[in-house]
Formats: sequence, C-alpha cells, structure tokens
Amino acid sequence: MRSPKLDTSFDSNPSKDFLRREYDKAIISQWRAELGKPLKYFGLPAWKMLDVIEWQQFIDRFTTIEREENEQHLMFLKANVENVEERLHSLYGEFDHILLNGRDTFGHTPEWPYGLVNLDYFGGFIYADLSRPKALRKLIENQAIYEQSFLFIITQQLRDGDTKKEKSGFLKDLGRSLKSGILDTALHPPVDEIVSWYEDADIPDCARQTLYMNYFLRDWGEAEHFDVACRPAVIYPGTGGSWMIHFVTDFRFQSGVGHRVASNQSLLELINLGLLEAREKGFVPTRFVQPKLSIRKQK
Repeated sequence: MRSPKLDTSFDSNPSKDFLRREYDKAIISQWRAELGKPLKYFGLPAWKMLDVIEWQQFIDRFTTIEREENEQHLMFLKANVENVEERLHSLYGEFDHILLNGRDTFGHTPEWPYGLVNLDYFGGFIYADLSRPKALRKLIENQAIYEQSFLFIITQQLRDGDTKKEKSGFLKDLGRSLKSGILDTALHPPVDEIVSWYEDADIPDCARQTLYMNYFLRDWGEAEHFDVACRPAVIYPGTGGSWMIHFVTDFRFQSGVGHRVASNQSLLELINLGLLEAREKGFVPTRFVQPKLSIRKQK
C-alpha cells in the first residue's frame, strides 16, 4: 500500500525559517504584549504547524484549516506529539469557501474573534472570480463585528491571475485618491509620475503587488473602523523556486467611531514603504529602487 501523497509546497526553507523565527516572532511578541493576553490564532499552517509551534508561547487556542484529509490527520498527530492537541480547533475545506460561507465542509465554524491571523497560500491574490479578496474582506468584517484588534500575516506567491487588469484599475484609483487630497494642482505631476512608474510593464510585479496589497488592507480595514499600520512587504525564494511575498499588518480597532477611520500611517508613508528581500541569514538589498513620492506640506 502506497503512502498518501503529501503536498510539499509548504515545506520550509532557510529564508522562510528566518522570517518565522526572527522577523515575525519579534512582531508577534510585541503584539501579544500590547493586547495583554495570549493570542487566539487563525490560519493555514499546513500539517507540520511550524508557525504555531514556533510561536506557541504567545498563542492560546488556535484554529487551523486543512483541505486534504490525510494532511489533517497528520496535523492531529503532530499536535499530539507537540502536546498542543487540546488547544487545536481544526476546520476542513477551502479557506476562501469557509470565510465566505461561514462553515467548513462538515458545518463547523471558526471561533471568532482572533488576535493573530496567519494565511500562508501557495498561490496568488487575484483570480478570475476574485474569491480571495472577497474572503479577506469577510475576515476583516468578522473581526470588526467583535471589535477585535489583530495582527494579520499573509504569505502568497508573486504570480497572480490578473486577467481583469485589477491592478491597473487600482493604480488609477490610487492616483485619483491622492489628487483629491491635494488642493495644489501643481503637485499633481509627481503623483502621475509614480503611478506611471508602477504601471510600466518592465517594473517587477513584486513592486505592484506590494503597493496593491498594502493599499487593499488599509482601505478595507479603515472602512471597518480599524487603524491600519502596514510594513514593507518581504520577498523571498520559496520551496521549489517560486518567489513568495510576505505581509505583516496591524489592525487596531477604534471603538466608538461611526465613520471611516483615518489611519495614523499616512497614504504617503504607505506608498513609500518599499520592499525588503529575505535570505537565510537576514535581509539583503533588493534588486530595484522604487521612486519615493515627496509632496511638501500645504500651508
């Protein structure tokens, strides 16, 4: 009898290990201290649960999602070996489907709300049906219902199915948003220049995806009354040669606010965040330098 085939897409490597043990762990430690209690975790850790095990000192109960029956079984075995089985709440099915429908394949539901959300995809953000952006919006909405601040970690492939040119539309919308907040029309050309730079087909897609994802998270978070603080995206070589991109974002709920929140991190600061590249021993210089948007303060 053959052993069940395991998905090796989520096997770790030295670059991912660095992010998990050094970069993410330090941020999670600070977030746990800020909230003043252990974090409830919701995520896609794969059956080895390397993230959960590495961060378990900061985590109370954790909800995982697995779409392969044999890997879900291995996850329970791993949890037993690591002595965390009593803290495990496992859902079965596709993440996007569970978020959009509220239940997994067997009718079980997530245990809202969560203090730490960690989504590690082997795939991109945009597909033809836009199910992933819709699922992330639903997640943010669910957190807002409970007025729960949370740390949001997303890792995905740089490859996207941008068949409907969503990123191009996003860049145009971004340019309009910036101009609407600048009364001095003489300052509009710098906005046009940076939008044109990101639209250029010769610019690496990691630059566009960095800006696209951070703006998406900020925009939807503010609409749900969160003060959103983004960090520079991190790219790194994943397992099998696929390049991955990693985002870590703070969502702080603002209670008693009946209107859209304006984040403390300005849109200008978000655009100028840039991009980091991680290797096994730390960060290395990225291969391109993005232009910085500089607009003098209006009097």
